[in-house]
Amino acid sequence: MNLFEHIPTDLFSVLASPNRTLYADALDVLWEAYRENLKIPEDTLYTMLRSKMEQQLADATFEGEDIDEEELRDISGRARFLIRKLYSKGWFEKERGEDFDEYITVPGYSSRLLDIFHQLREDSPVRGYSYVFGTYSALKVASDGDNVYDKMAAIYSAYDNTQALIKLLQMVYHNVKHFFQMQVKMREVNDVLAAHFDDFGQKVMEAYIRPLKIKDSVPKYRVPIQTILTGWAEDESLLMAISNAAVQDRRGATLDECRHDILQKIFWVNDRYDSIEHDYLKEIDGQVRRYTRATTQKLENLTNRDGNVRGNLAYLLSALERNHRATELVDRIQPVFQLYEQSFLSQKSLWHRKRPGKRSKVAPVLIEEGGIDSSTKAQAAELLRTEYSRAQIAAYIEKWLGDDGVCYSKDMALSDDRAYIMSMLAALTGRDPSANYVVKELEGSFTENEYTIPQLKIVRKEGRK
Repeated sequence: MNLFEHIPTDLFSVLASPNRTLYADALDVLWEAYRENLKIPEDTLYTMLRSKMEQQLADATFEGEDIDEEELRDISGRARFLIRKLYSKGWFEKERGEDFDEYITVPGYSSRLLDIFHQLREDSPVRGYSYVFGTYSALKVASDGDNVYDKMAAIYSAYDNTQALIKLLQMVYHNVKHFFQMQVKMREVNDVLAAHFDDFGQKVMEAYIRPLKIKDSVPKYRVPIQTILTGWAEDESLLMAISNAAVQDRRGATLDECRHDILQKIFWVNDRYDSIEHDYLKEIDGQVRRYTRATTQKLENLTNRDGNVRGNLAYLLSALERNHRATELVDRIQPVFQLYEQSFLSQKSLWHRKRPGKRSKVAPVLIEEGGIDSSTKAQAAELLRTEYSRAQIAAYIEKWLGDDGVCYSKDMALSDDRAYIMSMLAALTGRDPSANYVVKELEGSFTENEYTIPQLKIVRKEGRK
């Protein structure tokens, strides 16, 4: 699917122009007008651009832009130019209302992009600690009630919330990695402290990780969520009723299709809650610990760099890195120090995938199957006639039956291979009408001395001894 089949081709051109900062501010004003008004008259957007961007419009040069001299003359004309420019690139559309005034409509793709741009400008974290509790609450309310539609809606809500939770955890993991890379490039103590306590502490720990540990704990709600979903999946009559509600809600074309979809979502949610601690939370905790240790060590190095050899060496290497003209000096000290690019190691950094070599063709090896000679067959037949004949099997079983005429697997004394083979042969010959005993197979198995056989009950036939 081509992205530009759904959005205008020149949509992002304003953000690549020399006046991109001005256009970004104008788009934020458009987002504010869209948020505050159901119907947006063009004059309202024009007034907001003038009042909120007066200084930016006055300072803008508009070099290389297709602005008219009349528009360039004052702030009003420049605000009109911004409206014309954003409209021509597809950020909004215009329509004439019943009062013959021009109104602005914001397409769906534009509203989503404007919302993302505003979040990036505000740098406000999207708190996600309601996903697990929201899933539990919806399932609990639906489980306590008798409304089938509520149960169907709760299943789809649990699926959507779990997907959102996984995306949130992925974002947190990569955010920790991002702060790790930022810390590597820092050279001042104050920068490291500000990044750790202000940025990382507030935007990652307080916004995401701490709520997941305390307010929205996965271990706290995992079992109730799985219990409710599993109970619904095992109740066939309830499952069919939920599937029927899904058909009425047009979640699928047929009843079987909706039933399959609901079961798939239930199993997916249960599986994710089984693996989320190991695959996501522990990985994030490990990255946070590594980042914290690296930050502590970096603060120690930066704080003591003027008081020891290690700090002086770090200061020297940092100065050489910033001075691009120190090539000759670097070449002179290279034999003394092993200089490497500064980076960080992860638990997989020292692991390399083994690449198999290219296989070469060789001559095939012919395997000759030797036949079984007549003497070997004769020895095998003799062994069966003597060691495991019908008479030997019957005599062995009579030892087990004793005077009671009944024995079980636990009475067979499986001490060696012979006893194990006899137990198997007893189970096979017990179906023979001419045998002196009847073998019944019970549920389960019995293990003794590493030999495992089915649970058997052997009973002597009446009048046979």
